[in-house]
Amino acid sequence: MNDRKKLRKASRERGAATVIFAMMVPVLFGALAMGLDVSRLVYERQHLSNALDAAALAGAAYLPGDPVAARNAAASFARANDPAAAPAVTFWCVVASTGAGRTVLSSQIPSVCNPGTIAGARCSETICAIPCIPGGSNACNSITVTDDKDVAFNFAPVIGINTGNTGSLASDACKGSCGSQIPNPMDIAIVADRTGSMSTANRDLMVAGIKSTLQTMTRDQQYVALGTIHRSKASPGSCITTPSTDNTGPWIPVPFSNDYTQNPAIPGGTPPLNTSSTLVKALTCLSASSGGTYLAAPLKAASRYVLGMPSNNLGSLPSRAGTARKAIILETDGQPNEQNVAGSDNSLNNANDIGTTNASAACNNLNAVATNAKAAGLLIVTVAFGDATTAQCGSGGAFVRNVLATAASKDSHGLASDADNDCSTAALRTTENSDGDFFFCAASGSELGPIFVSAVNAISSNSRLIRIPS
Repeated sequence: MNDRKKLRKASRERGAATVIFAMMVPVLFGALAMGLDVSRLVYERQHLSNALDAAALAGAAYLPGDPVAARNAAASFARANDPAAAPAVTFWCVVASTGAGRTVLSSQIPSVCNPGTIAGARCSETICAIPCIPGGSNACNSITVTDDKDVAFNFAPVIGINTGNTGSLASDACKGSCGSQIPNPMDIAIVADRTGSMSTANRDLMVAGIKSTLQTMTRDQQYVALGTIHRSKASPGSCITTPSTDNTGPWIPVPFSNDYTQNPAIPGGTPPLNTSSTLVKALTCLSASSGGTYLAAPLKAASRYVLGMPSNNLGSLPSRAGTARKAIILETDGQPNEQNVAGSDNSLNNANDIGTTNASAACNNLNAVATNAKAAGLLIVTVAFGDATTAQCGSGGAFVRNVLATAASKDSHGLASDADNDCSTAALRTTENSDGDFFFCAASGSELGPIFVSAVNAISSNSRLIRIPS
């Protein structure tokens, strides 16, 4: 009897287990289906994120000069990585933050970028992102690419779930300094015109502009030398940039420096200048020269110096990761006014000086030296200041602005730098200085500061992913 009861009980338990198993089968299959499709959803989300990263970097490469191309490149790269992508594109002007105050460091507008207004700025302690609508004088340096994606499920439809969504994803990319200090290693020689045609007020403003540019740079990554037009004395005394009075002495009186700033008071803040630095002291005591305005000679000397021909002091400075970009920023304020130099030679292979009283030949010499410098791997940035925007290379000769533009390097897309206009109005200068090439113009000393910053930003042309503050 007991055996029969045990058998009936076991039979009932088996029957119950069978019923429970039968009821659990759909649940188990549903869980398996969801697990497989959720895994696919995670994969598609990551795939879309990668596509948006590539799209943002591609778009940022065209900023600030060509926002239309930036938008098109972002959409094209997104679709190339994910044919179903249909991203939304927005633009920003990203500048430094004041730090703990989390407000816009207004001194970086418009030199880093120009949103037209700071309304709607989003700030962290290091950067501020300001909504930027391209057009007019606005110049945007950052882009956000946003998209989401519906993913068709393969297995979950058995439980009535046909699709999932990745959720909205966004990637942000910026070109240039992006509001913080410029990170890329560079060796830069700044060659500044301080001849008598530049007023004391403008020269002082130029010096202030170069100093403010140093404060956007990273002293451990960017090594900076200073050249002058005209020469400095070979035995200068207390000021290394004391003007030469006999047409002798160095064109590059200040060697490469990596001590021009001190540590900022707060992380991400503006570093104060190091007033003990040879470079900063040389700028502070920079005075007018009575010598003529030479073009080819200082560019040749700067090119040879940056390239280590003759040797420079780079070997005594700490090494940096990666390959430093070598560049020259040449600023001049008028047409050439040179003396004849016997045996002028535009080749970089010798130290022979260059000079001619023929203004047209002087301009041709500049472009010949620039061609040789660019062939040697140097990036050339030119700045036409004051009369250099309207002066000509002799009577009826080429405009100096066009010669300087030709001397400048090609832009990041391989297009020749050019003088788009005569820079006669503020609007025209803004157009010229935001076109993405390596030729700039300025009418007054107050405009030189932002231009030097823009020039260094142009040299540091790498795009990188960032995070827009929320």
